[in-house]
Amino acid sequence: MIRSGFARSSRPPVAEDRTALEPTAFLRAHVADRLRKRIEDLRAQITRFDRELEDRLAAEATLEFVLEGVDGGAWYVNVSGEDIRVERAPARPPVVRLSQTRADWEALARAGLGVGAPPGAADLTQARIARLATLKGTLEFRLVADDGERRVLVQFGGAEATSPRCAVTLRADDARRMQSGELTPQAAFLQGLARLEGDVALAMQVGAALFL
Repeated sequence: MIRSGFARSSRPPVAEDRTALEPTAFLRAHVADRLRKRIEDLRAQITRFDRELEDRLAAEATLEFVLEGVDGGAWYVNVSGEDIRVERAPARPPVVRLSQTRADWEALARAGLGVGAPPGAADLTQARIARLATLKGTLEFRLVADDGERRVLVQFGGAEATSPRCAVTLRADDARRMQSGELTPQAAFLQGLARLEGDVALAMQVGAALFL
């Protein structure tokens, strides 16, 4: 007697569902309900976008950008809702101050990193400004590229630029991914792409202020 290589199942066969389909009920569940759900989702998105727009239009802040060396100086981005101007004088005390050498700024700008660091700093809302205003201290971002290391000091609350409490080191390519939203700060640290030295608490406070 030839035995099959497959064991015979002791479970009874599953009976096929031969219940007659009712077109009205089927179309309600698989077409009408899905279309209705899509409308509800779009309304929820509109509500979220309305809240975000309101938060952005309420933004009032000044960002200071300092370039050191030849042809350096200070520039200010004065934000008042949708009235956003780049000027050589601040409209109010800066909520954050970024400083770097002119050479480092040019290298980072040409590499597509804008002001260099930190990601999220240029995306201002009223809520984010309020969180940034509670910070005090200086971080140093060290961005490693093929042609060397570029540095950016980020100051909060009028802290001294000469005494950074914390340093964050990562590759320029990873910083670009963070700016685009492709890489989160949490993922960068968990994957070992970013190295932190110094005051960890300050780094966490800055991360929460910029990315929440």
